[in-house]
Amino acid sequence: MNEEEKECARKMVMASLWCIQTDPSSQPSMSKVVEMLEGKLNSLQMPSKPYLYSPSRTDIDSSVLELA
Repeated sequence: MNEEEKECARKMVMASLWCIQTDPSSQPSMSKVVEMLEGKLNSLQMPSKPYLYSPSRTDIDSSVLELA
């Protein structure tokens, strides 16, 4: 694997990590993913670390009720 292929693989991994974020608002649009893949590797940021678990629907509902 040459350096160009390694950089391409790293960009694909970084973009995929963004795409699997548990919070949908953190997931990039397809046009943003294309920009990530076409851009420079050093301009990509690591996504935030994921939670060890996804909050259940009841956890979300109860937190919304507390705000009301």
